[in-house]
Amino acid sequence: MILGARLVKGHKTVSRNSFADTCAPGAGFRDKLENCLIGLCKDADVPVPIWLSRNSTELARFRKTNFFADQFTETVPFDRFELTIVEI
Repeated sequence: MILGARLVKGHKTVSRNSFADTCAPGAGFRDKLENCLIGLCKDADVPVPIWLSRNSTELARFRKTNFFADQFTETVPFDRFELTIVEI
């Protein structure tokens, strides 16, 4: 699995990166997703956001979801963290 991430402030992209999972072959979707999300956050030096049921619904429907500043336990210098499934 490969996830892409984009940090957005207003209407401008602050940064963009991607991460390929490093889970063992045969790992489940949830494990791969968690591994990639943590890796993306670590690479971008961003705290891991709080995952809401809305995020699961959006990811299942659109292969994309957004995390807003209020979903982080720390203050963040951006408005939105956009997560996209690039490849399963």
